[in-house]
Amino acid sequence: MTIAQAIKFATTKLIVNKFHNPYFEAEILLSFVLKKPREFLLAYGEKKLTKSQIANFKLQIAKRLKNSPIAYITGKKNFYGLNFFVNKNTLIPRPETELIVEEVFKLIRHNVQKSIIVDVGVGSGCIIIALAKLLNTKYKIQNTKFIGIDISAKALDIAKQNAETHHVNKKIKFILGNLIEPIINNPKYKRQNTKYIIIANLPYLTSTQIKNSPTIQSEPFLALYGGKDGLKYYCQLFKQLKQLNRSSTENYALCEIDPGQTNRIKQLVRHELPQAKLQIKKDLSGLNRLAVIFLRNY
Repeated sequence: MTIAQAIKFATTKLIVNKFHNPYFEAEILLSFVLKKPREFLLAYGEKKLTKSQIANFKLQIAKRLKNSPIAYITGKKNFYGLNFFVNKNTLIPRPETELIVEEVFKLIRHNVQKSIIVDVGVGSGCIIIALAKLLNTKYKIQNTKFIGIDISAKALDIAKQNAETHHVNKKIKFILGNLIEPIINNPKYKRQNTKYIIIANLPYLTSTQIKNSPTIQSEPFLALYGGKDGLKYYCQLFKQLKQLNRSSTENYALCEIDPGQTNRIKQLVRHELPQAKLQIKKDLSGLNRLAVIFLRNY
């Protein structure tokens, strides 16, 4: 079997099983097996594969046909131009989440005040690592500290590994804990002249949404399920933000949401944080994706 024949074989299997991007996925998985870029496949389509390569490729296709995400099969996912190691203990980074990175850049680009960026539910670490790497290299901002918090020790291990890969492990403090409890319960973080930017891509799906989306059912339930209305953890976070706001001058919270939760998140902010200012930002598909909350302590 040649490279071209292997791609045709896999593409046919994926088409029959109604996968949306069969040719692309076949190329990605064969690139993974051969440890070669996709350009290599195009240039050497007549190259014959070894028996072990064919067997390995068929194994990876079989995993995909069982709806195992490609990111878990290959162990990597690109986010904001950087590659991250992911596995079944972490949520797979999504393109729409890059909006958080863009909005933080806007908030901090011309910042002269000391800032602490806290990534709540850090997962693979993709958001906080992209920020730590690019704020220092691209924008030359030095007066910012970075913290990543997660309730899952296994997820934190992955985040730490990714931080080392991208050479920002000394810039980010990783903490095991529930939401921002480690911050509000530690006296050293109570600083009047510090701006906190809380970024949160918390679980926000309902059980029905998860049930109706077989492509995400391989991902950790803990990182997906947000309670009956999907906003259980944001409700908890907003209650904690009240405490944080008493100890610092101003704070921002950037929370990724499902577009269908727009009205509910507005109601939740009004109820829990009545003095806050709220903006809803759209992703590249034009869907409401990010709640940006501003709180000032007068």
